[in-house]
Amino acid sequence: MKILKSKHQKLRWMAFLCLSFAIILGCEKEPTRLIQETSDLSAKKTESTGSYEFPGSIVFDISTTPDGSIMLGVNEFSGNRSIKLIKNGKISTMIGLDTETNIQGIESIGAGNAFFTTAGTDLAQNGELYRASKGNVRMVADLARFERENDPDAFEGTQWKNQACEEYEGFSEGPQNNPYKLSAFDGETVLVADAAGNTILQATTEGEIDWKAIITPPVEDGEYKLFFTRGELNCYVQPVPTSVAISEDGYVYVGELTGEVDGDLPIGLSRVWKFPADANNLVCSEIEGSAECYVLIDGLTSVIDVEIGPDGLLYVVEFDENSWISSVAPTVPAAGGTISAYDPDTGELVNEVASGLVYPGAITFDKKGNLWVLENKLFAGGSAEVRMLEM
Repeated sequence: MKILKSKHQKLRWMAFLCLSFAIILGCEKEPTRLIQETSDLSAKKTESTGSYEFPGSIVFDISTTPDGSIMLGVNEFSGNRSIKLIKNGKISTMIGLDTETNIQGIESIGAGNAFFTTAGTDLAQNGELYRASKGNVRMVADLARFERENDPDAFEGTQWKNQACEEYEGFSEGPQNNPYKLSAFDGETVLVADAAGNTILQATTEGEIDWKAIITPPVEDGEYKLFFTRGELNCYVQPVPTSVAISEDGYVYVGELTGEVDGDLPIGLSRVWKFPADANNLVCSEIEGSAECYVLIDGLTSVIDVEIGPDGLLYVVEFDENSWISSVAPTVPAAGGTISAYDPDTGELVNEVASGLVYPGAITFDKKGNLWVLENKLFAGGSAEVRMLEM
């Protein structure tokens, strides 16, 4: 999977997020229905910790269903992919999937219903929005095609990205995409954080797609921060939006991972942006962007998820305090990930909910208000695990 936009960045992040582990299967737009009522044999619950483990798999997102189940997209290293449910201490398979790339973002929109995204590939050849509904699956929006034909961060708004910066270590000069997490307005319209496209996209089940916002690089001394230069070509640190949440009072919150910095770790460079949910074609920039889109929280590191809690607070997940690079570089020790709650109006920290987490990838709140967390402990020699946190 690639999230980062320069090729060096994407190479590391793809290694981290495990496209290299998966065997890519042939695409089938209408997969056969596959329902398993019994617990999955490869997954298990550890009674001593209450964790649900998924050995030999990577999981990118979790979501809560109306009946209180925890939904997740499981990508086995064997190449099998499925949407699974955790309920009443058991793990079951809702549906098996045949997609060309890994399941990434997932959001339940009703019993047996969900939206999910799949990973992008070089030159935006893959990466789609799907709708799963009662045992059937269909691709509803071709996000890869939109990126190929538009590439908004290069050709719209401030046009801050030069496509030539993409030609690095086996990747090609041209459009790049990676539809990561998503948030649904309803059963017809969703917002998608395209991490490699540096955009928030709005897509519908009718296949209509437009860019909601373009996210621009972090700023240093009034200029976009440089990742590297190549002759007269300036390639900037990538914002890498990974997560998006929609509040009930009509605002959108976007968290960013932040790409590599030449000679340094991207610590303290990640931000959370805020803009009205009914706005369109916004440029989110600290230099010359729209006043409607502004930085709510800064000074963060490797934000991987944002969620609105049942208490109305904004919950922000930081992947690791030493940045995402700690998961792929042996010389960079892991410092632990955190979950923090913020006032969604002022951006002020309310409290640190959890710290020392092992590469947390996503959170969700069940119908009782309990907080669940996904930790990808496989990067520390373990498994992908989902568990309820004590708050």
